[in-house]
Amino acid sequence: MSVDRLLFPRPEAERLYVERTPVDAVCPACGGTDVARYPVANYIGPRMVVKCQDCFHHLSITVPLPEDNWPAWRSPTRDWLPSRAG
Repeated sequence: MSVDRLLFPRPEAERLYVERTPVDAVCPACGGTDVARYPVANYIGPRMVVKCQDCFHHLSITVPLPEDNWPAWRSPTRDWLPSRAG
């Protein structure tokens, strides 16, 4: 058995999903009010997006805050400054 199976066991849920937090905003592209904020895995790293759920227009893309807990596997020392010892 490999280490990744010990740390990340097979999901028991039939479908995996991300909680989408509703945002009080209006989409500039389609005028829709169904706008949500949620985490994504982007080619430039983990990001939080605010997108219209009707036309999928991006309203904003930001770096996750510590309280967003995204990605869940990120190192707790990620934001530490390096020491002189290396």
